[in-house]
Amino acid sequence: MLRGSFFLWLFLSVTLLVSGVWAKETVRSIEVQGNRRVETPTILSYINVRVGEEASEEKIEEMLKNLFATGLFADVVIEQQGDRLLIKVVENKIINRIAFEGNDRLKDDILQAEIGLRPREVYTPARVQEAAQKIRDMYRLSGRYGAKVEPKIVEREENRVDLVFEIKEGQLTRINKIIFVGNEHFSSSRLESVILTKESHWYRFFSTDDTYDPDRLAYDKELLRRYYHEQGFADFKVDSVVAELDPDAQEFYITYTISEGKRYKFGTVKITNKLPRLKVGGLHELITIEKDEWFNSKEVEKSIDKLNLAIGEKGFAFVEIEPKFHRCSKTLTVDVELVIKEGRHVYINRIDIVGNDRTDDAVIRREFRLSEGDPYNSIKLKRSEQRINNLDYFQKVEVKQEETSAPDKIDLKVEVEDKPTGSLQFSAGYSTTDKIIGTITMNERNLMGKGYDLYAQAMLSQRAMDFHTGFTNPYFLGRQLSAGIDAFHSSRKYSVKETGQSGYRQMKTGGTLSFGYDLKEYLGQSWSYTLRRDDINDISKKSSPFLLAQKGVWTVSSIGHNLFYDRRDSSIEPTSGYFAGMSNDLAGLGGEVRYFKNGARAGVYISLDEEHKWVLSTKVSGGVMTGLGKVTRVVDRYELGGDYLRGFADNGIGPRSKKFKDALGGLLYYKGTFELAVPLGLPRELGVKGSLFTDIGSVWHSGDHPHKHKHHDDHDDKNLFKIIGDTPRPRVGVGAGLTWRSPFGPIGVYYAPWAWGVKHVDRKKNFNVTFGSNF
Repeated sequence: MLRGSFFLWLFLSVTLLVSGVWAKETVRSIEVQGNRRVETPTILSYINVRVGEEASEEKIEEMLKNLFATGLFADVVIEQQGDRLLIKVVENKIINRIAFEGNDRLKDDILQAEIGLRPREVYTPARVQEAAQKIRDMYRLSGRYGAKVEPKIVEREENRVDLVFEIKEGQLTRINKIIFVGNEHFSSSRLESVILTKESHWYRFFSTDDTYDPDRLAYDKELLRRYYHEQGFADFKVDSVVAELDPDAQEFYITYTISEGKRYKFGTVKITNKLPRLKVGGLHELITIEKDEWFNSKEVEKSIDKLNLAIGEKGFAFVEIEPKFHRCSKTLTVDVELVIKEGRHVYINRIDIVGNDRTDDAVIRREFRLSEGDPYNSIKLKRSEQRINNLDYFQKVEVKQEETSAPDKIDLKVEVEDKPTGSLQFSAGYSTTDKIIGTITMNERNLMGKGYDLYAQAMLSQRAMDFHTGFTNPYFLGRQLSAGIDAFHSSRKYSVKETGQSGYRQMKTGGTLSFGYDLKEYLGQSWSYTLRRDDINDISKKSSPFLLAQKGVWTVSSIGHNLFYDRRDSSIEPTSGYFAGMSNDLAGLGGEVRYFKNGARAGVYISLDEEHKWVLSTKVSGGVMTGLGKVTRVVDRYELGGDYLRGFADNGIGPRSKKFKDALGGLLYYKGTFELAVPLGLPRELGVKGSLFTDIGSVWHSGDHPHKHKHHDDHDDKNLFKIIGDTPRPRVGVGAGLTWRSPFGPIGVYYAPWAWGVKHVDRKKNFNVTFGSNF
């Protein structure tokens, strides 16, 4: 009985005590203590109790939550002392300064913009740890997964702190091994060549493909899917991609687990037309798919592109061609049905460009074949992407379609990644033609991000020197009109007869004005005017009268015209497509030199494999020249040999003085090149390519004889003006070559062991080395 009375008394005592603490008593005064930086009215604005109101337990809890949520305070205590409400606060510290130590790869301004903290903001441990994680994430994106970030604070007066992030960047976290599991039809090395991610090797010091990037792995899955679908494996899928980090070696091991499935062939192919006004006659001929060939999703895409283009030319703007695949697991065939139907009426809402930190939006927008408000057109969109790639300003170009709130509108998002477009190079090399070469080159192809091209080059060798500078505006006056100005001064000695070069020195000084424009989408036209001074000297008195006749100072005033049609897939490294062009040069608009040149050229590129490693190219050119009533100079005539006809020396074929052996050039020429690009099994990023080539050509008809020259005492010699080798008979050079896109400029090595020319006239040279700069 006594024990029960005690517990009842204890319960009532606790209840009365709690009720007394949180009694709903009217608040007569509110006092704030501990605030030094935050003003009292600011604190009172966050509480929901005013003088004259009651302070319940629920309201006290809400006040605590509101004050902590401001981030201004490290601690808050609220006490109710009778009718007095006391709020005690401990203010958070203020960040006085933010510093980074040990960051060599990422500069302070880049890190500062990313962490989300600023001086004079409130310091909280949670925000600092969040900032440290952001820095770690930035280093991971740059391939440094071993980076360590330690935030530290230095106490200052007036409740301030200096925030210091101590960073140990570590080494690049590279990929030690790439493993494929489940690949039966293709080797692991073959699949590695398909994906972007690469194993780390010594020769990849200029590449970042061997550093770990999770976004790149996601894209690799899509590349593998495309590759297998192009090889006939319609059921292919990537089961998983696992990246394992070795914490000791700081290297990744990447494992791709795949399921190849069975290989299919094409079955029947048909077109189903759901457009009432469209006549499908002739459309079947555009389909490149053939029955019983291996299934290839790329061939389906090619057929759809051709159909889209043909239907669009018939006036159907909104067309959708939906491929339907009917797989038969018993016969391992895929029947393809191309359904032509009216597509969704879609218009371009916005074109957004991201990633162009150096390049103006206008430079990219002017390459678009579509504008905001235009009907969507997949062919024009693909052409726009190709034109942006051809600028060669970007490492990556990707155009994405994004839905909008309006069902009939889409946004186009252009994602680009800038790459260096300027260079200052000091290079030295060796050429079998010019011997030792030294070159200084300055080039900026995207000056001020506006697409201007500014260049200057100085070259000095044992036999030549050249100074050249120029500026081009590809969109002069805001129109699709390129305008350029060039200035040049060069001197070259042609003196070694054993290699088939004439014995004279030519100095050229002058300038060129040029402009060009597009007549149609793939057809361009350009014009130029050149005014130059030629000084031809250093001619031996024992040279042929053909050379002695051109000695002296000449003024050349000429106008040039060029028409060019280009359907290559790339103007930089073409693998398919064709081109054709013609040129005209007329000299005689003033000055002492008169001639008229007409030339034509064409070429075609055929890719022999899906990876575009084996590319067959055929290029032909020819020209006709007339002196317009005057004897043409040797320096103005066509010449072949060297880089222009491999297997022969510079100016090594064609008409030649019988007595003096000087090469005289010709008024007519033709040339053809048949070349096969051959893979060498080396990584693509090395930039080394091989080729097998056959060059064929000829230059002939040296024109009228010059007047007898006063320096010749033997002017009655019947052999004085006799010419040999003046025949259109073809000369042929066959061989192999290596080209390397080195960091110091392109280097070419060509060996043509088989060369057939006119015996005792043409000058052969089997081995040739060329060295140039990125110009």
